[in-house]
Parts: sequence; structure tokens; C-alpha cells
Amino acid sequence: MGRKQRAGRPAGHARPARPTGLPGSDGVLPQADETVAPARPWLAPLGAFAILLALYVATLAPTVVGGDSGELTAAAVTGGVPHPPGYPVFALLARLFAALPFGPCIAWRVNLLSAVSAAAAAGLLCATVQLWTGRAAAGLLAAALFGTNPLVWHHATSAEVFGLNAMFGALALYLWLHIERAPARRPVLALAFVCGLGMGNHHTFAFVGAPVLLRSLWVARRELRASGVGLASLCGVLGLLPYAYLAVASRSAAAVSWGDQGTLAGLLDHFLRRDYGTFSLGKASSKADAFVESGTFFSTLSLMLGGSLRRLLGLGPLLAVAAFALAPRKRPDRAQSRVLIVLLLGYAFVFCAMSNMSTAKPLYRTVLSRFFIQSDLLMALAAGIGWDWLFRRLEAHAASTARLSRLSLAGAGLVFLAGAAVNAGSSQRSNTVFRDFVSAALASLPNNAIVVTIGDHLTGAVFYFHEVEKLRPDVIHLDEQLLGFRWYCERVVRRHPDLAIPAGVYLPGGFTIKQVLDANRNRPLAVLDRLGTWDESWKDGYKLATTGLTHPLVPADRFPTFEQWAERDREAMAHYDPLPALLFPKGSWEQMLGELALNTQAARAQLALLYSHSMGDAEAPARWAVDLLEEVVRRAGGSPALGIPAEPRLRALEFNPTIFKNLGIGYQVLSHFDPTYAPRTVKAWDLFAAMAPATDPDLPAVRAYLQNARGGTQP
Repeated sequence: MGRKQRAGRPAGHARPARPTGLPGSDGVLPQADETVAPARPWLAPLGAFAILLALYVATLAPTVVGGDSGELTAAAVTGGVPHPPGYPVFALLARLFAALPFGPCIAWRVNLLSAVSAAAAAGLLCATVQLWTGRAAAGLLAAALFGTNPLVWHHATSAEVFGLNAMFGALALYLWLHIERAPARRPVLALAFVCGLGMGNHHTFAFVGAPVLLRSLWVARRELRASGVGLASLCGVLGLLPYAYLAVASRSAAAVSWGDQGTLAGLLDHFLRRDYGTFSLGKASSKADAFVESGTFFSTLSLMLGGSLRRLLGLGPLLAVAAFALAPRKRPDRAQSRVLIVLLLGYAFVFCAMSNMSTAKPLYRTVLSRFFIQSDLLMALAAGIGWDWLFRRLEAHAASTARLSRLSLAGAGLVFLAGAAVNAGSSQRSNTVFRDFVSAALASLPNNAIVVTIGDHLTGAVFYFHEVEKLRPDVIHLDEQLLGFRWYCERVVRRHPDLAIPAGVYLPGGFTIKQVLDANRNRPLAVLDRLGTWDESWKDGYKLATTGLTHPLVPADRFPTFEQWAERDREAMAHYDPLPALLFPKGSWEQMLGELALNTQAARAQLALLYSHSMGDAEAPARWAVDLLEEVVRRAGGSPALGIPAEPRLRALEFNPTIFKNLGIGYQVLSHFDPTYAPRTVKAWDLFAAMAPATDPDLPAVRAYLQNARGGTQP
């Protein structure tokens, strides 16, 4: 009583509806707000959720995959803090899923969280479109386009925050539409709480959550009044409470935890992502950092909106355009359509303006593409509306609307099937690439070793297998980049009191790897991947003995003989093959790991050549090196000039000229024992001379050799 009512409509109630699917008696096309909801409005959303959940579970990764999967899982399960901004909602839910009493391993159970979240996002999307149009078929089509999207599918089958981000986005859209149709306090309060939770999972939620919350506060302003706005603010703050978990987790003895959130300043630093750049995706660590660059707006926008045509089966953007073109000219449909346009274009333009991630390399585009899931959600929502309005136009001239309704429903079903078939490559059911690599690498380490890793492609997986699955508990794992933070050095020393870490941090001007080696003489040290180019201190007293997948740094006086090294190398690679990793698409974390294995193999070959040289051009080490390098060439695309065929099914990779230089060296040594290798020396060094930069110090000697060889004089 006493509440003001809107003209022509009771407060808190929707406009009376006309029966669905029939043209008006005056010949005017019925509008979306003149439809009746299906008799069982829960059926289509529940069906979309169940079908997609079954699809995701059937294709779920059996363990951790590339990117942030391993680090997020390990941090959550060990009770630590993930990398900025901390993702506390994901971390808390991941701990719950990790405790489920089924599933082959902890990683699988945390992967299941992504599957449930992405399937729920599709179900909520279906419910939103159904509420907008009054038709289940339109909602199912939107869910099919979104749920079988290769980006969504891929991130629904591994531990990541993006499925949960999509779920909160879809829930916010559903509540917003309810408020548009029937303004009331409760849905606004629920929306404010959801927005708080969404921000506790991923910051890009703000690009959707903030606009719909502001719009809803305006639409329901008469129902809310000042007290309601205050309650909504309180609900939003309550939704942010999971961030308090970061302060608690930071004080724990968790094996995997990022930063120090024990102080308000530390918590704000983490929340604002100051280590990465608060209003950007990355912060250049040096002037030569290729991962970030300026002026990426149009290239990112092209990938986001232009690429949606492929991701949404060619239908999504076209139907979205149809939705806006055919939007009814009367309120409230016109206002709601405008809000949807603002959301979609606003997300695209604001995100692309803030993004500074390079689009130059396939891997960078893979990393960037995860943020397109939110725009694809909005595009799929518009596509579902467009699908319905197209059929409404047809119904206005059709003799049988029932047949058209069945056709619309069948079309949605076909989109489900088409999406599942076309994007079946998104399945990660057989993806054990990182488990295989890390298991082989750690197994090859000597007892009580220290292993140093670098990069998202590897460190997170080592965190998981070492700290969660307790693989090689005798080994101490250090991350090279995190050693650049004092809080990490202090945490490592607290967990391993017998480990000596020099004062300062591991950065230019700080301590060096040689100091770590000298201070921990009782522990062998090996590097996975590489060290920073700035630190070559280990060359004073130590040598690199690349073995299997690792790079041990060995005291010069304890360097192994060739026979000892060859035996260790053979054992280290006995149970590992990079082929499965190399079969993954270009730009994937998995293929990057396969390339890393090939690069390490080339380094092993170079070491074998050094052994050959030190042994007076011995044949056995040279043959070992040639076999390793020819295998690298075969798996990198082959070389017709050298008669090395390409490995079937593998994509050609970019060759490092050093491979052909070292092949030429190996062939030259072998030519002393078998003259047939002499022509191959010329061919290998021809390839090197054609590819090597002019600054290569070995290029003049190679050119002189080639000139003499062609002149008939063998040097």
C-alpha cells in the first residue's frame, strides 16, 4: 500500500500475455513480451545443462593441462592463494570439488568444477532466452551455440576460472531480464550479491555485471527506494567476502601460494593485480618483452568479434544481427535490445582497449582467446533471440505455426549435433601431455635434487604433481620467476629449512644461480626449460649436462664421461615420447611443451658433439648427436635436401639454424669414418648458411668450407 505504480501496469507484475505462436487478430506480428512461458519452463534449461554436462564429463581432461590449470588446482587444494587477483571463489569451490568421493584423481575432480560451471552457464543462457522470447527452442539454440563453442568446451574440460565466470555472467543476465520484466527488490538484491561473487572469481565479470546492475537499479528505483539501494550495496559487499579467504590462506603453510596478503596493502596489491598491471593483461618485464605491446585494439577486436563467426558455427553473429535488425519497435523490447547491444559492444570495446597482449604468435592468441568466452555468451544470447524473431516473421505468413515450432526445435537440436561434431577436437579426454612430461622429468632427477622451472607452461604442472600428488617428495621445486619476489624466497626457506637461499631476490643485481649452487653443494640442481639469459654465473665452476628433459648444472670436477652421460640420457628418455604433445594444434600449451622437448633434444645433441670434440672427434658421440638431430628434423617437418622425411601427422615447425649447423658438424665427423657423409655435410651447412643471421659467429667459417668444397678442395 502507498507504493507508486507505473502507468498501465501494477507494480511488480508483468504485462498480460497473448497466446504464444499465433498472429494477432489484427494481423500485427506478436512481440516477445506478448508470449506465454512454456508450461514447464525449467525443462529446456535443465535439458541443456544435462546434455552439455554429459558431453563435458565424457571429454574431461584426466589430469592437469597447460596454462594456469596446474597452479590453480595446486594452490586451491593445498590451501594457498592462486596468482593475482587470487580467484577466491574458484579456490573455495575447487577445494569442495577436490573432496568429492569419486573420480580418478584430484585434478579430474577440480576439472569437473569447470564442466559443471560451463554447463550451468549454458542452462542459464537457455533460461534467459526462453524468458525473453517465451520459446524453449530459441533458448536451446543459444545454449547449443554457446556450449559447443570450442573455447567454452575446451575450458569446460580443465581447471580454469572462465567456466565459472561465464556462469556468473549468465546468472546476472537472467536476473537482469527478470527485473526488466517485473521490477522488484529481491531479484535486485540477488543480482547485487551475484555481482559480488562474480568479481570474486574474475575481474572481467565487471564488464557485464556492472552495467546490468546499474541498469537494474534504475529500472527498479521506485521499488527499491534509498533503503533498497543500501541493501543492494550491502549484498554486493557480502558477495566480495571470499576475498577475506586470501588473507587467511596467505598465513597458512600452503605448499603453493602467491604473494603476501597478510596486510591490507598486500591484499590490495593482489586484488589490483599490480604484479601484472592493474588495467591491462600484462606488464612488460623488459623492453624486449614480446608478450605485451601497445596498439593491439583492432587486432584483438578482430579476433574477438570476427572469430566468433567460426566459434559459433557461422550462425551466431548472423542471428545476432537479425535480432537487432528485427527488434520490435515498442517498449520494453526496444529498451532491452539496446541494453544487450551496449553490453556486447561495451565488453568488446572496453576489453580490447585495455588489452595489451600481443597477437603476433599463436600461443599469445590462445592465451588471449579465453577472454572471448564472455562476448560469445552475449552473442549467443542475441543469436537465440534472432532465431525466435526470424520464426515469428515466418509464422505471420505460415498456414501451420505448429509445424514451424517443431522445425525451430529440430533446428536447435541439429545445432547441438553440428557443434559437437565440428568441435570434437576440443575434447581433452586423452590429454596426459603434462603428466607424461613432468613424470619423466622428475623421475630422471637424482635423489634430493633441486629443480628450477620457469613459465606458465610448465611450473603449474610441476606444482601440482610435486605438491598434490606427491611425486618425488625428496626434490625441492623452485620457480625462477617467483624467486624474484622476497615473499617467495622466505616461504621456500620456511618450508625447507635445510635449503640455503642467498639474501635478496633472483634478479639482475640480486643473487645468482651460482650462489644457490655453492650454498647447496649437497643437493644436485637441474633446470627445466631454461634460465634467464642475464645469469651465466654458473659457467664459473659448473657445466651444463643436459640429460633427458632436464638441464643439470654439474660441478666441473664431477662432469660425467660420455659413457656415463649416455647411459643416464638413455634411461631418462626410456619412457617419454614428445609425439603426443606435438600432435596438438599450433599455439596450444601442449604443442609448446612438445617443442620444448625437441629443443632439449637438440641441446643433448650439442652436448654429444662437445664430447666428440673433447675425445678427438670420436665416432660414437657424433653418431649419437646425428641420430638425435635427424629425429628433431623429422618431427619438425623433415628436410628433402637431407633426405629426412617428415613425421606423418605432424605440422611443420620453424627450424633453428643451429640444428643444421650441428648436423653439419656431426656429418663432418662421421665423414672421417664413412665418406658418404661428406656430401651431407655440404647440404646441412647450405641450409644453415641460408637461414643463419649475419651476426652468427660461425657463419664465415661455414661459408669458407662450402666455397672450398664446391671448388674441389676439402678443408
